[in-house]
Amino acid sequence: MNNTSKANHKNWFSDNMNFEQTISPDFDADDVDIFAELGSPSVQPKQALNPLHSILLEEDAPTEADPQLVAGLLQVLAQHSIRQHNSDPKNVVPEHAQNVDLNSARVTLIDDEYRLSLLVELQGNQHIRPCVRAQHDSGQINLVEEPDIPSKWKPLYDLLENAFNQAILSLKTSTQFL
Repeated sequence: MNNTSKANHKNWFSDNMNFEQTISPDFDADDVDIFAELGSPSVQPKQALNPLHSILLEEDAPTEADPQLVAGLLQVLAQHSIRQHNSDPKNVVPEHAQNVDLNSARVTLIDDEYRLSLLVELQGNQHIRPCVRAQHDSGQINLVEEPDIPSKWKPLYDLLENAFNQAILSLKTSTQFL
């Protein structure tokens, strides 16, 4: 007997599909779980974990956010605050500095310390980044008091401190991860 023999066809699996059945007008193919119909376990697509997902949904359980994400959010908020409260860099330029780039605000994370800095061009084409610091400890971010700020740098330091403080407060009031 070869594979084309009609005698073998009696042992083949026969399905119970009724091809003569009419499809109702309210039938929606999207409602059919093809895996359930085929008898296979359903495959669920994996959802990408977005760190802001729980924040946006305002879930009750606090989430520990990525510190780099926090630094990025603090940077955006601080930049906004600096632009909003000081449109003229000459108000904060120390006498021996040529320029303060108010658009250069940057928040960096070193260990458990966030630093907000601005690029300052000194005479002689030298650049420095004076900064204010904030400690991240037990889910809280608190500014670090700098004891000896020279009076000529005080206006710039105050600008940075106020912008950083506002950024931290904005982040604390609008999210649950600080």
